[in-house]
Amino acid sequence: MKVEIEELAPCKKSVLVEVPQERVDAAFKEVYNQLKREVRIPGFRPGKAPLSIVKARFGEYAKAQVMEALFRESYEKLLEEHDLKPAADPSFEDVEFDEGKPFKYRVVMEVHPEFELKDYTNIEVEKEKFVITDEDVDRFIDELRQNMATLEDKDGPAEMGDVVVMDYEVYEGGEPIEDSKIEGATITLGAGETVKGFDEQVVGHKAGDRFDVEVEFPEDHFDKRVAGKKVAFKCVLKSVKRKLVPELDEEFAKKFGVETVEALKEKARAQLEEELAKTAHNNALARLAEKLAEQYDFPLPPSLVEQELEKRMKDYELDLRIQGVQPKEEDLEKKRDELKGAVEKDLRLAYVLREIAKKEGVEVTRGDVEAHLERLSKSSNIPMEQIVSIMQKTGKLNSLIEDMLIKKTLEHLLTKVKVVEKETPLKREEGDR
Repeated sequence: MKVEIEELAPCKKSVLVEVPQERVDAAFKEVYNQLKREVRIPGFRPGKAPLSIVKARFGEYAKAQVMEALFRESYEKLLEEHDLKPAADPSFEDVEFDEGKPFKYRVVMEVHPEFELKDYTNIEVEKEKFVITDEDVDRFIDELRQNMATLEDKDGPAEMGDVVVMDYEVYEGGEPIEDSKIEGATITLGAGETVKGFDEQVVGHKAGDRFDVEVEFPEDHFDKRVAGKKVAFKCVLKSVKRKLVPELDEEFAKKFGVETVEALKEKARAQLEEELAKTAHNNALARLAEKLAEQYDFPLPPSLVEQELEKRMKDYELDLRIQGVQPKEEDLEKKRDELKGAVEKDLRLAYVLREIAKKEGVEVTRGDVEAHLERLSKSSNIPMEQIVSIMQKTGKLNSLIEDMLIKKTLEHLLTKVKVVEKETPLKREEGDR
């Protein structure tokens, strides 16, 4: 078999394949002999019909059979002998096929990139060692109390800390912004849930009041309709509720399975330590991934980049629409450009980690997958069999295994690189104001 390979672009090849006439003739002979043995032609005993009659009756069928067999045979041989690894479905072009002639065709394919693994054992990764103070524990318990607070209607004016329910519509330049009308919005004043300056203008108003709130949104606000603009919220205050926060006492502690406030604080500290240890571990994995990705810049199959980019753009558009934002074409193009770099980095990292997994012998076992699906089943309240069925039908089971391999390889690498722990105080997260 004759093969000519042309590099069209990085990760893209054009391959001219020619199957010699001798192999084509032999394949036709095999098919015709089989037909002579199996078909029944009136006037002839089985297997005794002249070849000319068999060809006349079954020539097109034979041609289709031979072409399919030689396509499969030659393509598999091409991949094996030339170590080609297609990254996507190839296209077949310029097909020339007939009895008594060589079989020729061109296959254009994108292939997986080739690259050399670099030394990863000398990577240094920082890992937080969070320092938990008594104040952190007190703040954690205070958040528990806030979350368990009850509400009661309040006749007086709204104050910081109150919960208000209101209707509003956003205006710019005296005209309402499309799809900006909201009914029954629940806001905790002073909790940082709104744009800066909003809550302060609600304070002092009572249920039933109609008033305007004028604010200026930051330039980087997610809703491009109002980003960087001065707008007016035309508000109707429906209700004002006072938060009744439970006292920190033994009765409150018993709700968490302990008898005293001190025992509750010990339990809170232990929970904080556990959560922060997970956070530190995940942060270290993210830093390790980032450092690995920085080491490589090999080309990628364009179709894989485009496929992943389309997926992320669909997710982005869906998120915007859930928030009530109708994205503009120019904003989508800008976001697409922003995402492309991240997509390419993530795909390169996946290639690198797959190679490291081979080298280090990291594998995702059946037990790993079953344990993951069992946790997913418990958290979603969906039977595991149903989850497996859904994933198989949607093609997401292979993606899950791939993601698990990436994560497991990073976990393995974290045990081989140099991890430097750094004492880190907790930072209180502020609301988006």
